[in-house]
Amino acid sequence: MRDDAVAPVIAVMLILAVAVTFFAAWNAYYVPSMKAQSEISHIKDVETGFLKFSSDIDTAVSMKKNMKLSEPIPLGGGEFAFDPVKSGGELKIWNASSLDTSSTGYFRLNWTNKTPDGFVTTGPGIVQNYSLVKFSYKPVNNFWQDQGYGWMYGNTYVLNTERNLSTPLEFYRWSDVTYNLAESLVEVEPVRSVSTPEILVNNNCSSITIRVVNITPECGHSRISGNGNGMLVQKSTVNTTEVPLATSMHLSIDTPPDRFRNSTVWNATLWQSVNVTSVEKLRQCENVMITPLSEHETRLMFKTESGYPNMTLIIETTDITIGAY
Repeated sequence: MRDDAVAPVIAVMLILAVAVTFFAAWNAYYVPSMKAQSEISHIKDVETGFLKFSSDIDTAVSMKKNMKLSEPIPLGGGEFAFDPVKSGGELKIWNASSLDTSSTGYFRLNWTNKTPDGFVTTGPGIVQNYSLVKFSYKPVNNFWQDQGYGWMYGNTYVLNTERNLSTPLEFYRWSDVTYNLAESLVEVEPVRSVSTPEILVNNNCSSITIRVVNITPECGHSRISGNGNGMLVQKSTVNTTEVPLATSMHLSIDTPPDRFRNSTVWNATLWQSVNVTSVEKLRQCENVMITPLSEHETRLMFKTESGYPNMTLIIETTDITIGAY
């Protein structure tokens, strides 16, 4: 065989060997590295979206006004110019107490009142329960690591879906977590009566305004999955109910325990806010008798003797729905 005939064959084989080596290195190192880098950017965008939406909820709870706020949450990522295949993800919203059938929400309010004919009866909705939600993002076929995010009690946490572990995002450990949201959920504001010539000293209250926040999943929009762009949306609506001729009111909180074991601190923070900033204000009203019933429970009785004004309860409920689109 002539040497000049063998040389082209060897050259082609060397070129093929180089090409195979290049594509092997491309698929083994470059592609996974680029997809992981793209996935890291995607997860960072999810984190940013959760933090911003948590701030949106804080705003809605504090302002207690009709409003609508939303934040984009990319469900999938990992694509780049030479490989457009994307991972997926799921946004899920549920009631914070849905796993505990004995729980009726984080806050409970009930009352009694008199009808114009003098009979004591129960107001419309004798017991009103106010809820909170939790929501989470979980990745599907992630190109980096199975890192998701969740939100509960006003804080965002990082979720390892593969090992079912979690840690707070903005705190070193769970015992360091604070619950600023609890300080804005419930407000009680008494209104003093106007003095008249017949009543020279009047330290009674004619009405009590109770502002409470109720956060629930939006019906029909509690879950979304895919690899496109998702959206977390909160809608706030304020509704007012008046209860005339009120004779008593009962306040209690009962957030159920969870696997993070942080509901005890949450309950303490919430009740301190209700008791110190709200119930204590009612002590200025001579026609209000305050009776603590348990660690996180108080009953208010309203005197109705002659010369005392009729007590009116004004219940302002900020209904917030959280939806995934």
